[in-house]
Amino acid sequence: MEKTERTLPPGTHLLDAIRASRESFGDGLNDDEFTRLLLLRAPLPTEAGFAFLSYARGVVTLSVPEQNVASWYPQKGWIAPEKERIAQAIAKKYGLSLFEPPDTSPRCGEPGPHHHLELGSRRETVIQAHPNYLKVRLFGQSLADRFDPEAKNRLEVGPALLEDLAVLYLN
Repeated sequence: MEKTERTLPPGTHLLDAIRASRESFGDGLNDDEFTRLLLLRAPLPTEAGFAFLSYARGVVTLSVPEQNVASWYPQKGWIAPEKERIAQAIAKKYGLSLFEPPDTSPRCGEPGPHHHLELGSRRETVIQAHPNYLKVRLFGQSLADRFDPEAKNRLEVGPALLEDLAVLYLN
C-alpha cells in the first residue's frame, strides 16, 4: 500500500480524525489491523505535542513530549502537587473524577511504585496520563450496552482536550 500525504482539514482535531477513521473503517478490521493500516497509510499529524501510537478497545494511545520524571514524582508522595492541581482542574472541566492508581502492583519489601493520573467516570477511565504516554477513550459503553462488550458509543471529550492536557506535560 502506498503512503499518501495526509493533512487534517483546518479545525479538525487529532482525536476527531482518529475517531472518524475508526468509524469509516467499520467493524471489518480488528483494532490491530486498524492501527497498522492507519499508520501505514500516512502518519497522522501531531496536536499539542501528542502523536498517534495505537488504538485498542476504544482507547487511543498517544506519544507525549519528553518528560523530566522529577517533575512528575516528588521525593515523597505519589504525584507532584503541581501535576495533581492541573489534573484536578482538567477533571473538573470535563466532569470527571481524578484517581492516582499505581503503575504496577507493589512487591513485598520494595519501595512503592510510581503512580499515574486517571480521569474517569464511575463506569470507566476516560484519560490515563503517564509521563511516558497518554491514553484517551474515544468509545465507551452506555448502561444499555453493558451486556454487549463489543458495543461502541462515542465519547465526546471536546475539541480542546489535547490542548488542556498539554499543560500537564509541560516540564
